[in-house]
Amino acid sequence: MIRINLLPLKEAQRALGRRRQMSVAMLSLSVALLMMVVPFVLQGRQLANLESEMQQLNGEVAKLNEQTREVRDLDKKRLELNAKLKIIDELKQKRIGPVRMLEDLSGAAPEKLWLVEFNDIGGNATITGMALDNQTIATFMRHLQASKYFYDVDLEKSSQSPGDPLRGQAAGDTGVAFKKFIVKAHLDYLGTGGKAQAEAAPAAPKTGT
Repeated sequence: MIRINLLPLKEAQRALGRRRQMSVAMLSLSVALLMMVVPFVLQGRQLANLESEMQQLNGEVAKLNEQTREVRDLDKKRLELNAKLKIIDELKQKRIGPVRMLEDLSGAAPEKLWLVEFNDIGGNATITGMALDNQTIATFMRHLQASKYFYDVDLEKSSQSPGDPLRGQAAGDTGVAFKKFIVKAHLDYLGTGGKAQAEAAPAAPKTGT
């Protein structure tokens, strides 16, 4: 009778099964590690790219900030220059303003109206004169109001005067009585804004006789 020992064969089969299980386990572990490592590597690359882009953007922002500061400095210098030019222009206007104002004053006087006195105190003018009648005075005031150097023109006083303003004669000598008047007005030596201010301000009541 022949006997065969099968124990070594069974042990070999068990060992082979264990090796297969170990191989499957190692393969599963490798796959799991790979699944964790690959996203980590990809995220690392994305973060590196993002950091590079962030540094580039920060550089561009720094350049823009510098340009913005330069623009602000230029705007500040421009405003300062405009302010200086405005002051220079005002000084020029104030220098030539009185001459043109007197020209407008003389040009506003119609025939049969004579200017006797002109006073200017702080931009407030007092004009004294004589005219043939109230209509002539009204024409003078209208001409004066049309000037850009006079505004808020107002008749303060009008009265009968018994004399010739040119000869000093009495009314009885010529047979003509004249109207003596006093006109108040504000002056604008710059020649700008005065007329607009006069139109915006409420009209003062006028008195006369």
